Amino acid sequence: NSYINNTLKNDDSMARAWYRQLSSSHQALIKSSVTAKDKDELQKWLKRFTKDEALVNSVMDRHGSIHFPALFFSTLTKLMSECKTFKLEIKASIPCSSSKNSATFSADGRHLMIACDDKTWKIYGRERNGSWKEKTTISHDDIVFSATLSADGRYAVTASKDGKAKIYGQKDDGSWVKKAVIRHDCFVLSATFSSDGRHVVTAGNDGKAKIYSKKDDGAWIETAIISHDKSVDQATFSADGRHLLTFSSDDKLRIHGLEADGSWEEKAIIRRDRYVNSATFSADSRHVLTSRDYCRAIIYDKKDDGSWEEKATISYENRGNSAKFSSDSRHFIICSSYKMAKIYGQKDDGSWEEKMTISHDDVFIFSATFSVDSRHAITCGKDNKVKIYSRKDNGSWEEKTIISVVCVISATFSVDGSHVVTSSIDGEARIYGLESDGSWKERDIITHRKGIRSATFSTDGHLLTINGNNRANISELWMIDRSFTVTH
Repeated sequence: NSYINNTLKNDDSMARAWYRQLSSSHQALIKSSVTAKDKDELQKWLKRFTKDEALVNSVMDRHGSIHFPALFFSTLTKLMSECKTFKLEIKASIPCSSSKNSATFSADGRHLMIACDDKTWKIYGRERNGSWKEKTTISHDDIVFSATLSADGRYAVTASKDGKAKIYGQKDDGSWVKKAVIRHDCFVLSATFSSDGRHVVTAGNDGKAKIYSKKDDGAWIETAIISHDKSVDQATFSADGRHLLTFSSDDKLRIHGLEADGSWEEKAIIRRDRYVNSATFSADSRHVLTSRDYCRAIIYDKKDDGSWEEKATISYENRGNSAKFSSDSRHFIICSSYKMAKIYGQKDDGSWEEKMTISHDDVFIFSATFSVDSRHAITCGKDNKVKIYSRKDNGSWEEKTIISVVCVISATFSVDGSHVVTSSIDGEARIYGLESDGSWKERDIITHRKGIRSATFSTDGHLLTINGNNRANISELWMIDRSFTVTH
């Protein structure tokens, strides 16, 4: 801590270098989580992981600096990585749906959106004393398929089988009000915000994707309708918020771009076959990756004139369930339906090559994803194994840890990539931390008698677990003398 303290007093170049490694979307996430809190809240946050008052003061003295988010979060990440165990202090226990595991934090960690039953979602906000208070209820006449908070945490949107998507917004006094209702002639399968929170796109079973945009006076108006011949399976904004991807059962994938006048112009129509499972933008918004049932992934690149062209076709064994880019946009991982996931990397000439095959002992792999710094990848399989791989300086990948978890159902990185939490039906959530030698060590085990259906970290050091008692527990992480204990 003395070394960190002396370094911070004289130079913040290390923090800035660490910050530059992250994608622009992750930098925005960190910035929003820091700027949303006042100085006292940030000071208390740091003090949860260190007793060094001089270190805390040296960081907080830079509060007005343009580089403060980088300095604050890099310091916090280092302190958390040095912790050996955590204390978890439960701040709230919230009733949630018995048929859904759905709950999501806002980017700044100040709000939680959670399914209370199939037709009802609630928004909770964190008070200054750390408690959580119900803020509003969003109800539909039928099943809610998706619910999302905007990046700034001030808006929420739900999509329902009743043919409606509802946008709610937070007023200056902290209350929430309905801002708009987007109507379709059939199910609304999803509703998603752009990264700047100024646009919402819905995907409808009626063959339409609708874009609503926020005006300067706070009103939301329809700005575009994108029509397909059949149901729109997916509608997704790029990370820069200036492109929109839709694909449909009519065997077409369409890309639209945002023009200077606020309209959306069609940039590409990609004829696809009906076996596409997923399509996603890269973090730099310059690539689109599709995975297909019949063992192929296709990458499309944006040209300098704004058009899109097929860049690469990747063949692999067995059917692909999903494909995801890393946040540096130079890697992607294909999750296969038969015992394996594959990591691909981009070469200097723009082509793509296979870097690593991750094998499991059972057919089904639940998930495969990267950490936000793109240095680690994690898979979670039905064989009760969680596997963590790390990228070496020469670009190759190596297996670092195999975690055996009975009845495992999820494995998730923390926002800074230094911790992993697993959840299992047998009632345990396990926290693992990244050691200085690159290994991963178990830091703590949280036990619930009725099982844990999901576990995830917020940006600001909270842990959300949903258990078999239909309760969502929000816990704060604290360090105790560099060792962790769990208290309930």
